[in-house]
Amino acid sequence: MTLFLLILFFVLFLSIIAIYFLLKAKRRFSIPSGKRIYQDLSSKGIILRSEKYGVSGKPDMIKRKHHNLIPFEYKSGNSDYPREGHVFQMAAYFLILEENYPKYKVPYGILKYNNRAFVIKNDAHTRDRLLYVLNEMRSQYAEPIRNHQSRVRCLHCSFNEICEQSLI
Repeated sequence: MTLFLLILFFVLFLSIIAIYFLLKAKRRFSIPSGKRIYQDLSSKGIILRSEKYGVSGKPDMIKRKHHNLIPFEYKSGNSDYPREGHVFQMAAYFLILEENYPKYKVPYGILKYNNRAFVIKNDAHTRDRLLYVLNEMRSQYAEPIRNHQSRVRCLHCSFNEICEQSLI
């Protein structure tokens, strides 16, 4: 009986340690709670598109929490503030998700750098800034222009299957 209790205690102890480290990792990566409905972190996710706004992208993760969708984007490197291009990227995810999942709200997204995480609100100001930049980009160029001569970059690009300027 004593041996049984000792083994039971040991298994319980190991379970508590495992739960502690899982929760610690979840906090470290600022992964939102909710059901994961999309992931591009460890598997190759599909390209999500907004036909209305002409934008596409692959968020690292999308979680569903009640009637909300929360995009999550992990960035390598450190930053003490959300970088503008990354905020635009998140704003594009908001447009894509709102169009493709009209029954859900997209109140915010999480932008995670190595040292910090930021909540990016899906508000009119962020949307207007993105739409302004998209309009400026489209008025200057009829289509995106590849900005490198690297076959390796094209090989690893998530858009290489649809890019008309691909080097591979």
